[in-house]
Amino acid sequence: MGETAKRTVGPLIAVVAGVVGCVLLAVWSGKLPDPVASHFGMDGGADGFSSLTNVILIAATTAVVGALIAAYGAFIAQDTTTSRILVGIGTGTAVFIIATEVWITARQRGLADAAEATAPNWVMVVCGLISLLIGIGAGLSTPARANDYGRTKALGEVPVAHDGRREWQGTASAGVTGLVAMGASVAVLIGLGVVMTSWFLLGLAVLVAIVSLGLMGSIKVTVSSDGFHAHNSLGWPKIDMALADIRRAEVVNVNGFRDFGGWGYRVAGRGELRGVKGFVLRSGEALLVVGDDRRELVVVDGAVEAAGILNALVSH
Repeated sequence: MGETAKRTVGPLIAVVAGVVGCVLLAVWSGKLPDPVASHFGMDGGADGFSSLTNVILIAATTAVVGALIAAYGAFIAQDTTTSRILVGIGTGTAVFIIATEVWITARQRGLADAAEATAPNWVMVVCGLISLLIGIGAGLSTPARANDYGRTKALGEVPVAHDGRREWQGTASAGVTGLVAMGASVAVLIGLGVVMTSWFLLGLAVLVAIVSLGLMGSIKVTVSSDGFHAHNSLGWPKIDMALADIRRAEVVNVNGFRDFGGWGYRVAGRGELRGVKGFVLRSGEALLVVGDDRRELVVVDGAVEAAGILNALVSH
């Protein structure tokens, strides 16, 4: 399969999902109540209704919008990371909305009154997992962009150590702002779960807390003759760059919210850092490691020292 064909995978999946969804909904029209249930409460009961025509229109519109987002990522976005994320978001979101819509409508076949329809939480979970896998697959199938970051102008300081040290280790930890944001998110989910008596939301809150602590608890950063490595207690996501793949190390000042839209393992979507990905647990001085086709970053104390040692290793 050629490169152009591979770039059409994401948009094509969104379009196919829309066509299949609309056809199924139209074929089932004679077996569905009028109107159909289109929205459900946390208890799974129907609390919103719509005509089948509107449901089909939503599916078609979702497919078009999803395909356009995926196409922009596949053919226009110049950074590989940004390109793949947009393809994944466009494709996965379209599949999720259409699959959920078709599934909950299919459950209404044969009902005389749409008020009797139900949509258990597991339906959303299954559709979410399927769409997540499809979105990730579509994103990863998008060919990488040919960017030579190694030849671009440095964004920050490029120190070089002269003391002969060949290794550096440090630990990046979350700042107060990131911890507060994480705690607030968990508290909101717990509050909603208690108010709505939803075990699903309470379980989600626990999962968010566990994953957040794993992602933001601490990041071990190592610079040595093996290259640049950074990983959290979960072991994923992680950064591994062999020394032979590194062109230089820089020190840049990062604002977590402004440059990366938040805290955790992030990808910059704007400005000079667009496409840079890595661990941003707080704002401050960051170690930015540049290769020919990738840029990885971690906000950590001692970034100047780490960059200096890494540049000395690269130059020898």
